[in-house]
Amino acid sequence: MFKAKVKMEVLRELVEVISTLVSEVKLGISKDGVDVKAVDPSHVAMLVLKVNRSAFEEFTGDSTEIGLDIEKLKEVLRLSKPGDVLDLQYDGGKSRLVVSIGKLTRHMGVVDPAGITDPKVPNVSPPGAVEVRTEELRQGIRGSESVSDHVTLELTAEEFSMHSEGDTDRVDLTIPKEGLTQLELKGGDSVKSMYPLDFFSNMIKSITSAETVKLHVGNEYPLKIEFKLAGGKGEGSFLLAPRVEED
Repeated sequence: MFKAKVKMEVLRELVEVISTLVSEVKLGISKDGVDVKAVDPSHVAMLVLKVNRSAFEEFTGDSTEIGLDIEKLKEVLRLSKPGDVLDLQYDGGKSRLVVSIGKLTRHMGVVDPAGITDPKVPNVSPPGAVEVRTEELRQGIRGSESVSDHVTLELTAEEFSMHSEGDTDRVDLTIPKEGLTQLELKGGDSVKSMYPLDFFSNMIKSITSAETVKLHVGNEYPLKIEFKLAGGKGEGSFLLAPRVEED
């Protein structure tokens, strides 16, 4: 059994983050809230989410799993408006999630969760960590998208920088230590890795309510992006495999 009431803005934020990587998702329901683990079809990126029950207006959940089609959730959200509270109910019997918005009710077929990948989350602990304003990263991404299909993140003891370089043009975003909320670097003078820009861009753009994100960077190391959502009542992390430069 799963019953909840949630603000449209909270559900929309969750859907935007999840749809960055997958079209179907397995929700892990417990009395404490909702968990998500997802990996994109190419196994380049992973998402881990935990949304506390306090993010919902009302929440009752027994231990269960629900497989959902993300596009169907987007269709429901398109029927709602800011400030709406959506009522969600799932009893597991008829294999349907019932979503109500005011006088409108949608009976939504669910997906067999056994058919959805349940990835193992690797222990990723890069030596560098930096907390950056989300809007500054978005600006750097907008500048990079017309230049290259990859981006290099570099961290020193004095600054964080993001570089994109094409055949003729280059874009650099450089933020000194004084302009960062947090900067940590264990061992060595600097770390850097290159990543596919399309994945990085979609990840950062999907994080809509967090003013800052924390980036964990190493040399040719998976990138870990930590962020808050649902008004700080949920937390998530993206993992993104590096693009290794050939000599």
